[in-house]
Amino acid sequence: MLIKQTDYHRIYSVINSLLLSEKANPATASMYFSVFGSYLLKQHFKINAAPKSGLAAYRLGNDVMLFADHKDDGFLTGDGENFHCWIEADGWAIDFMAPALTLNGTPLPAKMLQKPLSAMAADINSLNTSGDFFYASTPSATARRFAGWKDASAIGDLARLAEIWFRKAPKKMMPFMTVTDEFGNQKQVQLTGKALTGSW
Repeated sequence: MLIKQTDYHRIYSVINSLLLSEKANPATASMYFSVFGSYLLKQHFKINAAPKSGLAAYRLGNDVMLFADHKDDGFLTGDGENFHCWIEADGWAIDFMAPALTLNGTPLPAKMLQKPLSAMAADINSLNTSGDFFYASTPSATARRFAGWKDASAIGDLARLAEIWFRKAPKKMMPFMTVTDEFGNQKQVQLTGKALTGSW
């Protein structure tokens, strides 16, 4: 395991809380979970983490969740509108959005998804056991999706807030953070996230 489940849950909760404060839906925010999660892994753990995006498929319990588009030739692609983002770091795959995943609008059990890349299924037809996963990253599409992020001050501000808020276990986490918007208005953001019930 690259990081402890406690720290995984803390990273998920910090990002989840900041997204909710911005009226974003955590269940559709994989870009934020991957970018902010990578940033926290680098800053707090000195782990060389990189966000990836493209086709993703998970077997979660009895269901297979697929993030992809059908091409005209019948093949699947992660280049289009239906894609997912995850993190690859030191031979591991981490998806900090996993506890927020929903299937057809129904929340799935909140579980950690952190697996060695060597355990990845050979293809999407080989997802036989709960927790099996398959990724096909698309570097050009990833670069296109994240093209404007480095220059977006609001995204950088949120990432820095996440860095300040997060504390590695067993250090105590602040139950809330006071955030000031661009107009000088302050609000309290509560630390919130689903309790984990294990791992996929």
